[in-house]
Amino acid sequence: MTKPSKFEGGNPDKQVFAVLATNSCFGEDMQRADHQQLDFLTAAMPPEVWTLPAELATVDRLLADPAILAPLVNKLDPVRGRPSVPAAQVLRLFYLKDRYQLSDRDLIREVSDSFHWRKFCHFGVADALPHPTTLTYWRQRLGTDGILAINRAVTARLREDKVIRGRRFRMDSTVTEADIHHPTDAGLLADAIRRVTQRARQLHAVIQEAPTAIRDRARSVKRRILEIGKVLKRRTGEAVTEVRRITEEVAKIGLAQGRAVAQLLDAAKKQIAVVDQAAAHRIARVTDALQDLKTVIRQSRAATAGERIPDRMVSVADPDARPIKKGKLGKPVQFGYKVQIMEAENGFVTDYAVHTGNPPDAEALSPALDHHRAQFGRDPDIVATDRGYDSAHNQKDCRDRDIGTVAIPQRGKKSEARIIEERTPAFRRAQRWRAGGEGTISRLKRKYGLRRSRYRGYDAVATGIGLGIFAHNVRRWAQRQAS
Repeated sequence: MTKPSKFEGGNPDKQVFAVLATNSCFGEDMQRADHQQLDFLTAAMPPEVWTLPAELATVDRLLADPAILAPLVNKLDPVRGRPSVPAAQVLRLFYLKDRYQLSDRDLIREVSDSFHWRKFCHFGVADALPHPTTLTYWRQRLGTDGILAINRAVTARLREDKVIRGRRFRMDSTVTEADIHHPTDAGLLADAIRRVTQRARQLHAVIQEAPTAIRDRARSVKRRILEIGKVLKRRTGEAVTEVRRITEEVAKIGLAQGRAVAQLLDAAKKQIAVVDQAAAHRIARVTDALQDLKTVIRQSRAATAGERIPDRMVSVADPDARPIKKGKLGKPVQFGYKVQIMEAENGFVTDYAVHTGNPPDAEALSPALDHHRAQFGRDPDIVATDRGYDSAHNQKDCRDRDIGTVAIPQRGKKSEARIIEERTPAFRRAQRWRAGGEGTISRLKRKYGLRRSRYRGYDAVATGIGLGIFAHNVRRWAQRQAS
């Protein structure tokens, strides 16, 4: 029977992080990496209560690797700052959150109620759990680079254990949808007007010599949005022209509101030397909202004129989301972020990249192969992708790398020699293996939150995607160990 872990009593918010630099005069005031000291109540519990299930026990051993904890520990100063929740506990909380797709609040409640989850996260019976906002702060502190470093440390551990060897490489792209409603020009204008009005009124309350109060245009905008709904029920060709006319009326309301907010900003900036930091923050928020309103008005008028709109904004709540066409019949256009997924043997994700907009897939292959070589010290024997990654440069690059089987179907009309090459047994086997990447993407979407991100903004979305991939790799490794 497994010996129970040791825990320490007290409030984790008052605990200190593991001292990685051992010889310091600060002693207990330093930050801690883990928390494993037995308290009295925990010691009194029967050992059967604390015996972890096979999956959690295996994951616990993997996450004990100092190299995997290092990216979290490096985000904290070992001497300065308030003591934080230990890195080992934070990483295990992140795993459970993405493994079971829980909110921060639900996760803390479930860990509090479960002896197994308490032991897995190194909390004793008497230990109080951190507030749910602690996880939000840690995600912001880690950022995209921090979680990418954790995932690469997991890949390095899998390579050391010879779970993956880097002999095979497949790559595919997908879209993680943003948590926004379907965008229309009138809807975007209404959202932008509402947000700039709310923020301007907050600023108006702290300005000493403010101009006339900011009017609430919500009723005027709502009346025109409802009018659009009635017009769209018509079955005549005049409906489109009428909708564009009403949308222009909403844009004019936005312009009038923008001028009033601009006057308020001018008055606020003249007093910038006498307002406090909170007022300065409100000025920055109003400036951003006003810029988004101008962008949405410009887009609306360009659409009315029939002009092409590059890098189109589709949400004021998530300004980094973009429209992406992937050729799906059910969803011709998706709104969110493009994600490149790179895999090795056994379905492990070795690397990933999150993009705004819809850059060509072909541009992502060579950098991915370079990183694969840096990770595994060698080029793969097999490279398998779909035809979206085909280009003359990529075909030549793969030949120069002396890759054994390059299974990248050619786009367009094919020569007789190319048809014969794509019918060879090695090419077909590689393409059959490539099809397994669709299953990995489906699993990431269904079980690890990549279908639709609940975060907003590129940094938050990319961090959430990285945490989902982290949970996927760790759980898959645990399943292989258990079998």
